Amino acid sequence: MAEIIPLTWPDDGPRILDLCHRASDYVMLERGQSPDLAYVESEMTEAPPSVPPNQIWCWGHSQANGSLDGVATCLKGYYDPDDWYLGLLLLDQAARGAGLGTQMAQHVIEQAKADAAQCLRIAVLDDNPRGRAFWERLGFAHEKSTTAGDGRLRHVHRLPLRKAAA
Repeated sequence: MAEIIPLTWPDDGPRILDLCHRASDYVMLERGQSPDLAYVESEMTEAPPSVPPNQIWCWGHSQANGSLDGVATCLKGYYDPDDWYLGLLLLDQAARGAGLGTQMAQHVIEQAKADAAQCLRIAVLDDNPRGRAFWERLGFAHEKSTTAGDGRLRHVHRLPLRKAAA
């Protein structure tokens, strides 16, 4: 039975790397090189200094045979203490277009809501218009555009999860 499960580094690193190879089109778009364990480790463990390691979350969509066809990584408390940031939603090319992305995104949204997060943000590469359209269909709205340390344009989208205090 397929289910969304928590993942940890380094235990699940090889399974995530296997998925990254099946989703290498995105990894190549993001990094310009093939995925390796260093990429997986960075996606699962790296965060700004304001986010402690126990506030980095990773979930995978696991098939009955143990393989992953989707993974999502999040930071709790980034940009602000009551915010969540979805750093990566990666899907096997063969699993795209069948609702898995929406299922994984909804799982993250529900986790953030259960944590009383104020909002959920994601930064989408300018080179990924299909990704921006996906997030906008889920209700995320453009907040700002920014150039990260790598010089690539990203569009930050925000989904409010609770009403602001009056």
